Amino acid sequence: MIWTRWLLPGALLPALALQACVTKGTHTTTLAELATVQDERAALRADVERRRAIEADLRAEMQEASREADGREGALLRQMERLQAEVELYTEESERLEMLRSQARAEVDRLESALRQRGGETRDLQQRLASLAAIEREIRDRNRIYEDVIGRFQSLIDGGQLSVAIVRGRLVIQLPQDVLFESGSATVGREGRQTLAEVGSVLADLDDRSFQVEGHTDNVPIATSRFPSNWELSSARALAVVQLLVQQGVPPTNLSGAGYGEFQPIAPNDGAEERRRNRRIEIVMLPNLNVIAGTQLPG
Repeated sequence: MIWTRWLLPGALLPALALQACVTKGTHTTTLAELATVQDERAALRADVERRRAIEADLRAEMQEASREADGREGALLRQMERLQAEVELYTEESERLEMLRSQARAEVDRLESALRQRGGETRDLQQRLASLAAIEREIRDRNRIYEDVIGRFQSLIDGGQLSVAIVRGRLVIQLPQDVLFESGSATVGREGRQTLAEVGSVLADLDDRSFQVEGHTDNVPIATSRFPSNWELSSARALAVVQLLVQQGVPPTNLSGAGYGEFQPIAPNDGAEERRRNRRIEIVMLPNLNVIAGTQLPG
């Protein structure tokens, strides 16, 4: 027992020393590890705090960015609304301008049509003025010829052998039948030849004028082998006068003959005097055909 008691301490000393030695190293290691862990924990905490700070900053930045985005979105929405309103206004203005453009085109078309119409009216008026001027010249020329014929036929007029008048705008030289023909005859007598010689000399000077010799009778019928009716008698007398005028120098191209019988009286056939007036030869100066052809008045 005593050996054992004294033995144990000797035997235990190395173990205890070993135990004490391990524990101290372990403790030191543990303390080192603990310090490292604490340092790591502190670093982690610092890192967490740093990350939290960064997260807070990021969250703040996100909130700020969100607020900025909201502001920008609102501004964009307001800008879009303003642009939409401007588009609608532009559309309305475009429609109004298009309507005005259409109205302007219609007005231009109307004015161009009116201008064309006025141009046509102006041309018509110019043509009418030219026609009236030509007619006026023709009237002046006719009146000049009328005055000239009156002057040159004055002795025959005074002697009752013919008369000169303007009838329906035409110069008419009227010769009674008694001066030219015997009753029922188409042969011009001596007195008639003398009268027609003077008439022919005047008409020959009017070589730019055409004349129609017209024969007229009363309503007393005639029925002979040569003249079955007053048509034939009046026509034959007109042609006889035409032939004598040609002999006096009147161009045949300026002469024509026509027989009207009793159908254009100048007086009722009620008495001898009226019938005598209806038996006549009329030499009518025809209107200038060139003037007529060029003076068709518009409308």
